[in-house]
Amino acid sequence: MNYLAHALLSFDDADILTGNMLGDFVKGKNYLKLPLPIQPGILLHRYIDRCTDDHPLVHEAMAVFKPTFLLSAGVFVDIFFDHFLAKDPRYFTDNSLLIFTQCTYATLKQSSYLFDEKMSMFFSYMAQHNWLYHYSEMEGIEKSVRGICKRYPRLGDADEAIRIFKNNFDKLNGLYAAFFPELRDRSQQKMIELTGGQGAS
Repeated sequence: MNYLAHALLSFDDADILTGNMLGDFVKGKNYLKLPLPIQPGILLHRYIDRCTDDHPLVHEAMAVFKPTFLLSAGVFVDIFFDHFLAKDPRYFTDNSLLIFTQCTYATLKQSSYLFDEKMSMFFSYMAQHNWLYHYSEMEGIEKSVRGICKRYPRLGDADEAIRIFKNNFDKLNGLYAAFFPELRDRSQQKMIELTGGQGAS
């Protein structure tokens, strides 16, 4: 899953949110250099990624993008699933999504003393352009796909990925809708384990 999912699956815990959002930037055992309250968020991020990568419904979604995107199908599924999450009335209204994203940026700003230069630039840009909120818009999700393909050309043709997404919209949305509640439940249980029962709701 992508950044909106990681933010939501932090269950309104500021320390977990910080670690969860930093997960892509902290490799190996480097998470042990972070303050103790942040560390479970890194581990939760990794757990969410493993659950996503291993799930049959996600594999089915990835198959939609193969063989055109043999190695990068998972990247596109992560991004497009965040679009479905942003539009999912089980979790967000338009107004609650806006409030949620602003609170997320505010929490990350308070934790920015932990960020290296790369992290600081990334999250500053995310907040400035309100990526998490704009995942709810087709224009926003297309911009996100084009942006990541520009930064990492090996991922493939952004326009082709968007075309496949639109042509398979209902199928992908159905796979997301079946998958995400299970991921949420498993992530909540994992957070309870990681925090000793503190903070999960």
